[in-house]
Amino acid sequence: MSVSGGAPALDAKVDSIAAAVLACPAVAGLHEGGTWAVATYLPRRRVVGVRVEDRRVLVSVVLAYGSSVRSLEAQVRSALAPLVEGARVDVHVADVRTATDLT
Repeated sequence: MSVSGGAPALDAKVDSIAAAVLACPAVAGLHEGGTWAVATYLPRRRVVGVRVEDRRVLVSVVLAYGSSVRSLEAQVRSALAPLVEGARVDVHVADVRTATDLT
């Protein structure tokens, strides 16, 4: 996936990807990942949970309580398909929101 036009184009692309992922019902939030941080570093800020590479987009998420990993993966891939221009989408479930977290 090539982002032409420099940093402003990358800012918009990353923000669109993050918004699309967060709109998925099975996603409770974005997550920084574990040992290897998943983030995009932009001028004066970083977007946690999204890494855009040349031919791959990696998202690290928190699974919503009651949702399945398969459902989450399908939702994220479907939401990102129009945004990633054929790039591979890798979904990393870094955490799970439990019933206790909702109280």
